[in-house]
Amino acid sequence: MGNGESMLGVISSPPYQMDIRMIDYVMFGGLLTSGVDFESLPAALSLPAESGLYPVTLVGVPRTAGNITISGYHTSVFGVSSDCLLEGLVGVKSSGCMVEVVPSLPRLQLCTSLPRSAHLSSEDLSTSVSLQLFNGETQQLTITLENIGTEMLNTLELTSKTLSTKEKLFGEFLTWDLQDALSHLPLKSGQSVSIPVNISTKLDFSGQENLLHDLNDDGISVTGLPVSSPLRQVLKPRAENKPVGTDASKNEFNHVKTLEAVLTFKYSGGAGQVEGYYRELSLGVRVDVEPSVFFTRVSTLPATSTRQCHLLLDVFNSTEHELTLSAKNNQDLVLHASECQRMAIQVDKFDFDSMPVIDHDALRLATVRQQEEKRQQVQGGLINSTLDIHWTISSLQRHGEASVEGVLNQLILEHLQLAPLQWDVVVNGEPCDCDVVADCRVGDAVPLEVKLTNRSKSAVGPFSLTVVPFQDYQNGVQNYDLQDAVTFIGSNTFYIGTVNPTENSVCVGALLFLYTGDFYLNIKFQDDSTARDLPPAWFCLPSVHIRAQEPIEAAA
Repeated sequence: MGNGESMLGVISSPPYQMDIRMIDYVMFGGLLTSGVDFESLPAALSLPAESGLYPVTLVGVPRTAGNITISGYHTSVFGVSSDCLLEGLVGVKSSGCMVEVVPSLPRLQLCTSLPRSAHLSSEDLSTSVSLQLFNGETQQLTITLENIGTEMLNTLELTSKTLSTKEKLFGEFLTWDLQDALSHLPLKSGQSVSIPVNISTKLDFSGQENLLHDLNDDGISVTGLPVSSPLRQVLKPRAENKPVGTDASKNEFNHVKTLEAVLTFKYSGGAGQVEGYYRELSLGVRVDVEPSVFFTRVSTLPATSTRQCHLLLDVFNSTEHELTLSAKNNQDLVLHASECQRMAIQVDKFDFDSMPVIDHDALRLATVRQQEEKRQQVQGGLINSTLDIHWTISSLQRHGEASVEGVLNQLILEHLQLAPLQWDVVVNGEPCDCDVVADCRVGDAVPLEVKLTNRSKSAVGPFSLTVVPFQDYQNGVQNYDLQDAVTFIGSNTFYIGTVNPTENSVCVGALLFLYTGDFYLNIKFQDDSTARDLPPAWFCLPSVHIRAQEPIEAAA
């Protein structure tokens, strides 16, 4: 214990009891000690006759550092003083106890912006708080520390420990920034400092198949794509006569998951800090997490650009409230209670290979499976932050994040990844990608450039590419018989030699259009052994659309 602190409960656990009969008043003088300078605080007790055994707690304050031995207590009854030694008490095996008194330390008192709750199981805590959040929701907990001791607070550290849980947690459960609090140190007696702690809950509820027992593909509406035929299927609604939060309603739809953690404050100051002593305060945090929205299925579709794709997400609202789902650069989606719809988000493909890997040493010592899980976790976090999907329940004024990390499998990640071979096609100085149309004039030579950038870790090539022009009549008919409409200046076959990692190779040719119209170029790879050894996804070239117009003289 610290020098100058009250010593409580020294002989009260187990309590020392006295059987005093026919006495109406007893005066306890205090503790009998030896060793360091010790101030024993007197305790007065009024004890009715025939009252039986009564526990008494004696308190004292050490004034210097060192060791103190408590050998008994002193009493005064009707002016008669007695020294009662512990070794003389029946049932007490010890003749005394020794207490080490350390140099003075500051004392902190902790209070929070949330009401106190019962302590977490099997944890020795100063205090605890509990709250209930929807999955993906974040709430701020403000912790105020007041120095109620006489010594100044010089150092303060904060750590957290998430208690063992079978739930898969994405991201950090508890986060904080201690810099502002540290800027107020040293903290004098009577002063206080506040520390905001963010409580974030991102759990995986995607495996709750029992919530989707009536869901089928025919009833999912599609939104977010240019062409859609919205159909809506609403699942069996929750019974209105069941109040929110009852066990019955939770068992039927809401499988509440629990997260528990302990925040530990380590602090020191005064003479005790010089000797290497410190104190600790611990705060337990318990969060009951209800499902908000989760994704039941995920798939991808190609986009018009080779560097983009459409991510299709079947999203289910498991709450009892209407909510709005929003994503970056996408229209909002309104989901009624217990409703599932499909949303489509166009995203730029990701360059996963250029992502930094955190903690190389830990990754090197991990198993192959652990390495793959870590890699998928990092990739899923990048995709989730890029999509930036959030839900809002306006009626409750609550909002949170809808995470896709739990439903991204390896196949989806491959579809979202930029191909290691990046192909660029430039027609008449215009990069061809998405819905870009390159304009040219009939009779003018049209430069054609094909560029290959090797982003893989190995050399690739050689490759042979053939350019075949055609016309698409937008009715399922395509015309490749264009010998009299399009001619090549030179060969229509391009040859690319070996391309080393991070390097690129450019092929240049030219076309001549003899008639006006809309033309397309189909760039095909010749079937050789080199191309067959690589995945087909590495050979995705952008679509090329060329519009040939009348010559300037004729147009004038």
